[in-house]
Parts: sequence; structure tokens; C-alpha cells
Amino acid sequence: MTSAARAVLPPFIAGVCLSLALTLAACGGGDEPSQSEKSQAVGQAVVAFEQAQKSGEDLSTGPCISESLPGLPDWVADVAHDPRQPVDDEPTNQCRRYRAGEAHHFVELNTDGQLIRAE
Repeated sequence: MTSAARAVLPPFIAGVCLSLALTLAACGGGDEPSQSEKSQAVGQAVVAFEQAQKSGEDLSTGPCISESLPGLPDWVADVAHDPRQPVDDEPTNQCRRYRAGEAHHFVELNTDGQLIRAE
């Protein structure tokens, strides 16, 4: 390799890396939701929990209660035990869209409708 090629290669590689990083950032790769978005998701999850409760759904097994929260299509809502139990890890009790990578954020409420976490 010539000295001219060696001089050009590092800036070229740096440019490619920068381009890739900017592309990933623009596509939302690794974006953390805002506190406002999290609060809205928690509120919508609580509404979904109350609706599931009123409809008589058995929440003791920790089911998915919303595959898409209103106004927040990238969020799902799930019920789980706190502390977590093996039943919470069963795919039938988890939101399909989150497991499939179609939704990237979730709200997890306990069996009493209290927030465990929102990510």
C-alpha cells in the first residue's frame, strides 16, 4: 500500500463510521423515550388495566393488556408480578408485538395496577 493510500484510509474509515452512527441515530436506534412520553404511556396503561379489570379479565396470570397504547403505537402494556414470577416469563402472558420487535417500549404494571417500570 502506498503512503498516499495509508494517509487517506483512516479519514475514510472515520467518515464511514460517522455516517453509520448518524444513520442509526436518525432511525431511532437506542432512543430513550422522553419523561413526557413515559408519563403518557403509564396513564394509558392504567386506563387499559382498568378496562381489563372491568371486563372481568383474569389479571392474576400477568397478561398483556394492550398491544398498542392509544397515541403511542411503539408502546405496549403488560401486567406482571412484583417480585417477578415464572408465569410472567411465559410468552402467552407477554405482549406479542414487543416480543416480535414491532413495539420497542413497554409499561409493566403489577396485578394491582401499580407501576413496576416503563421503558
